Amino acid sequence: MVETFLNSAASVAIILLLTATGYVCAVTKVMRPEGKKFISKLLTNVAIPAMCIHSLNTNLTREMVRESAALLLVPFVNEILCFLLSGLTAKLLRLPRKQFGVFMMMCSLSNCVFIGYAMCTELFGDAASPYVTMFYLVNTLFIQLVGIPLVRWSGTAEGDSGHMLRKVLCTPPVIGIITGIVLVALDIRLPHMVLSYCQYMKSLVSPLALLMTGFIIYEIGLKNLRVDRSMLLVMVFRFLLAPGVCFLMCAAFGIGGLGRSVFLVESAMPVVSMTVVVSTEYGADEQMAAQGAALTTIACFVVIPVLMMII
Repeated sequence: MVETFLNSAASVAIILLLTATGYVCAVTKVMRPEGKKFISKLLTNVAIPAMCIHSLNTNLTREMVRESAALLLVPFVNEILCFLLSGLTAKLLRLPRKQFGVFMMMCSLSNCVFIGYAMCTELFGDAASPYVTMFYLVNTLFIQLVGIPLVRWSGTAEGDSGHMLRKVLCTPPVIGIITGIVLVALDIRLPHMVLSYCQYMKSLVSPLALLMTGFIIYEIGLKNLRVDRSMLLVMVFRFLLAPGVCFLMCAAFGIGGLGRSVFLVESAMPVVSMTVVVSTEYGADEQMAAQGAALTTIACFVVIPVLMMII
């Protein structure tokens, strides 16, 4: 058990160092807001879709495709239960409207790629990639179809609420996931040159995403972080309730081994960074979203080694 803790702590320390590098780059002005914007677009439109195609084409088997219904059901039911529980909690807390949807999104949706992918591949190796991809697909659907509409409802800004499903299905990462699954289902292996390109793009995801995370923490400001009642409950959801519900869902749907471990780690990741973006865009409580994203990101570096000892 001690060895497991030390190994996971070493893996988390590497991720923390990369995040700290992004923070230092922001402090020293080596990275500026336009640089963060470029990294975000590069990851979303090129690197993450390539990662999904490469991971699925090299690590996903046809047997896993046949089992994909169960692999998708675990995060799907997990997200539904977390949204229901967080909505009930927000109602009991009598949160103002500007915080209601933000609180639900923070409690229910995790940063499963920018931090989660790096964490899982560092802890479990490349074999974790297909399971990360499955979790990411469901997480993305809930961000677009549930999380963003809730934050829009909480805010004061007007926004177009139509064509949400078509919009999410047309995003490059989701297209990459669907393409990868179809290729494996049809037993089509991509040429070496294409896979090699995707592998190079895939190798950019973890370091660039963590550098950007460090920059975001700098933008929020460590001095502005406060743990009030709402923030404490967000951390309870992210690090206790969400993994607990996920564990029960894995048991219910017969998911064990590496798949269960990856899902548990992914469910215990920090608040998804999209919460801050949409809270600002739609006039919800962006300060609450920013604090939740920063606090849970910092806390996850302590939580994950402990979680690895348990699982």
